[in-house]
Amino acid sequence: MPEALIILQRSLSADQRAAIARVATVRQAISDRVFVAEITGRRIEDLGATPGIARVVTGGEPVEALPEMTDAENLFAQAWLSSRREVKSRRGEGLDWDTPPMEPPDPKR
Repeated sequence: MPEALIILQRSLSADQRAAIARVATVRQAISDRVFVAEITGRRIEDLGATPGIARVVTGGEPVEALPEMTDAENLFAQAWLSSRREVKSRRGEGLDWDTPPMEPPDPKR
């Protein structure tokens, strides 16, 4: 299932919150306003146009500025975004330290 980071507007009615809950199943949340959700049955663009949603981020697009959030919400959002970035590939990743062409660490003196 595709998932997205959803940031809600600061003030929502109960009806707006219920409508969002029907199309975005919460998987992880830091607050009632910032959460990661499974997206079901709608395109991301359509979800972003839903009343009450300030921003929808999939992690694949560049993110210049996010809506204003608390420090905890911002940390949660940045951590989720960093988990979506490509993992750096390292030479010798997963190999034993002495597998050629890798060299063992310097001997203790």
